[in-house]
Amino acid sequence: MDNPIVSTGAGVATIVGASALGLLTVFVLWHRVPAAAAYALTTVWGIGVAVGGLLVQDDVGAASWVLAVAVLAVLGPVHARLVFGPPGRADVVAAGPAAA
Repeated sequence: MDNPIVSTGAGVATIVGASALGLLTVFVLWHRVPAAAAYALTTVWGIGVAVGGLLVQDDVGAASWVLAVAVLAVLGPVHARLVFGPPGRADVVAAGPAAA
């Protein structure tokens, strides 16, 4: 490898760690922590997956680093919100139309 930033071990470890954080966030913490904390955690694991993916690739440009990190920082929370519903404790989440 002639690209000094390529680190397969670090990239895979980053992806695995970020994925573990993501699983913990959406399956355990999603409805137990405040919404801001849940969104912050999903942003962090989205960035972690992006960084890990870029670390294992050869010949990655600066634009790839900026774009991949920015896109996954946004898509992580959006995806979690669409799949798992609104984050936050049940007593803080607004009541639906049935409660009115």
